[in-house]
Parts: sequence; structure tokens; C-alpha cells
Amino acid sequence: MMIRLLFRLFRTLGQVTSATTLKVMVAVVAVIWFSASGYLYFEIQAKPDLTWADGFWWAIVTITTVGYGDFFPESQLGRFLVGVPTMLFGISVLGYLLSTLATYLIESKSKELKGMKQIQLQNHILVAHFSDVNRVVQLVRELQGDPETRGKPIVLIDDQLSEIPAELDELGLKFVHGNPAREATLEQANYTEATHAIVLARDPRDVHSDDMNLAVAMTIEGLNRTIHTVIECVDPQSVEVLRRTGCDSIVCVSQFSSSLLVQELLDPGVKAVFAELTAVRIGQKLYVVHIRTMKDWTFGELRTWGTGQGLLAVGVKRGPDIHLNPTADFAVEQHDLAVVVAGQRPGEIDTTA
Repeated sequence: MMIRLLFRLFRTLGQVTSATTLKVMVAVVAVIWFSASGYLYFEIQAKPDLTWADGFWWAIVTITTVGYGDFFPESQLGRFLVGVPTMLFGISVLGYLLSTLATYLIESKSKELKGMKQIQLQNHILVAHFSDVNRVVQLVRELQGDPETRGKPIVLIDDQLSEIPAELDELGLKFVHGNPAREATLEQANYTEATHAIVLARDPRDVHSDDMNLAVAMTIEGLNRTIHTVIECVDPQSVEVLRRTGCDSIVCVSQFSSSLLVQELLDPGVKAVFAELTAVRIGQKLYVVHIRTMKDWTFGELRTWGTGQGLLAVGVKRGPDIHLNPTADFAVEQHDLAVVVAGQRPGEIDTTA
């Protein structure tokens, strides 16, 4: 633990590049050298066993006001020509250096909270736009609950949020203040090393949020098409326009709300089933899984294999189309994806193993 703290301190000192701080650091080194060499010069005649290590130890112990008392100058010249200057100037110079370092750390943390620092992360997830703390907290916890995204750093990008809320900072989120539709902002978020991007609606009740998301999606996809991008949509009529940006998925919550309300009215309990299947952190969940190898390439084979693996195959995804609960002789093609219900994310499907 102590070694890690020392390395962190040295890295921080290496980042403090102001001329004043460098001068103070040189002054600290000079005081330590003066104290150690002066101590040896006046005391070594009476104590021939003293070494340079003893001199530096006494100098550091004295400057930091620890004062163990194992070494100290006993001669009058050593006390007044070396000891007194060391006590007066050493603590002053060291105190100034430590206060400068503390100021730098506070300013660095403040810039981080205000989203002014360059992000140096890799394999991280970008979340564009902030609307509500509870909503983003729930999103983050869902991401952290799935094995595929658990441990991935998350960077929030927003131009209206002045400082990242404490709840999100406690969850480990990084923050970039700026418009996510601008290349400079995405560069600050290190978009080239990001793997996923989620673009939230600024206001889930305002259809004009889709216009902002359209600009963000065009910028992200134009700069880096390798990022898996999911866009939240408010107006169902905006889905086709957003799809032309090349984003990977579009989620329009309003498309589900009406049908979910009607189903809950006619079949009470559907909402609870829907919540169970879509919650990442607990219970059984829906997964869309790659199919690597099958013998007969039929849905019946897929369903039988799933039963033996403790999961339920409920359908097949073919391009944009979903085939739910097909017949046993439904032909599965090599580029299809399996829709399954399982307690945890399964690997690629191989029914021949």
C-alpha cells in the first residue's frame, strides 16, 4: 500500500511542471544536501562511524519535524551553523512544496469533477447527455451488472451539467463537459478507444431531443464506426432518420408504452415479466447470442440444446426481423442470432459440442 502511494506521489510530482514548483523542489534538495553534509562535517570527528546515510536520515527527520533523537549535532558549530538553519529553512521550504502539491491535487480533482480533464481511458463506454441522476444511476448499475460490461469505465458527456453529481462520482464515472456532437469534445473523451456509446434523450418528453441525438449519432458514426452505438429516440417518426446515421440500434420507448399498457390491462402481470426480462442485475434475462455451429440447423435442435444448458430458446433474430417461438422445423441460417432467456449471459452456441 505504501509503495503504491509513493509511486502515485512521484507521478503527481512529475506532472507539476511550473517553474516556481521546480525551484522549490531544488531548494528542498539543496537544504537536505546542506544539512547532511554539514552534519557530517562537524560531527564525524567525534563520531567516526557516521555515514552519508546517517547524515541524510538526520536531515530528513529534522526538516519534517519528526525528531527521533537517534542522531543530532552535539558540537556548538554543528548546532548553530547546521542545525538551526535546517530547522528554520527546511520546514519552510518543505511546507511550501507540500502546500503547492496539495493545491495541485485539489485543482486536478476540481477539473476532473467539472469535466475539464483529458480522458486517458481505454475500452470504455460513452454516455451522451444527462437528464436525471436516478436515470443515469440506474443505467450505470445495469451496465455494471452484466459480465460483458462489468469493469468497463464509463464516461458521461454533457454540455449543460456544470459538475458531475456526487452519486455518479461515487460510482466511478468520469465526466467531460462539452457538446457530444462536436469532435473536440469526443476527442477529450478519447472516443477512438471507446467500445460502446449510449446516446440518451436530453428530455424523454421533448421530441426535439431527437434532433440533438441525430447530430451526436452522425458525429460518432462519422468519426469511428467501430463503436457500438445505441440511440434513444422519443418520436417514433425519427427512427428512420436516426437509422440512416449508421448507428447500431435505436430504442424508442414510446413504441413499447402503448402496447405494454394494453397487455397489462388484458393480462395483469405482463409488466412484471417485462421488467424481469429486461433487468440486467437480477433474475432471468433476454440475450441475443451468436450461433457458431449446429448439426441440423433447425429451431427444434436449438430448443433441445437450450433445455440441456438450463436456458430457454424463444426465437431467432435474422437481420432486423425477430422470429419468436417458431416451429421445430424452422430453418436456422448461419448468420442468425438466437434469442434466449437465461440467468447469465451464455457464450456462443455450439450444439455439436
